[in-house]
Amino acid sequence: MRRAFTLMEVLVLVTIAPLMMVVVSGIFATFIRDIPRETRVVQENTTVLDVLQQVRRDMDGAAGLLEQFSGTTAGERTLLINGPDVVICYRFEDGRTVRAILKGQGAADPNDQRLWRTPNAVITWRPWMRDGRACAVEMRSHVQQRIAGVLTTKLANAQVFFLHALGKGREVR
Repeated sequence: MRRAFTLMEVLVLVTIAPLMMVVVSGIFATFIRDIPRETRVVQENTTVLDVLQQVRRDMDGAAGLLEQFSGTTAGERTLLINGPDVVICYRFEDGRTVRAILKGQGAADPNDQRLWRTPNAVITWRPWMRDGRACAVEMRSHVQQRIAGVLTTKLANAQVFFLHALGKGREVR
């Protein structure tokens, strides 16, 4: 009858245990560091998709894109959509996206604004032209993430939203 471990069994255990701890610590580090970081990226991308969904709804009822309205000029960071009764302005600023309904003189009512916080997202847009008029807008987005000092692009996305008014009796090729 055996009541203790042999010296060989103890030495094998002492040798294998640290190796197993190294493997387990790598898996544990993934759960502690990488999963929460990726969850934040997915949450921010969900916010970006919400912005793009709102742009799509605004483009569905739009009559066109404007280059300027009452002191506000469309540019790389500003999109002006000529709605049926209002002008909608999207400003893609650092860390946030603002949707405002512009009244005369370019002033926006604070109650007619919507704000999305997107600190690591990049949203760009460009119009698609046909016969000198904008017929659609292409929206590109991605979430930037810095890992070990290297800036990476995650969840890159591109969507095209056609003007709803264009589809009435016209064919797009």
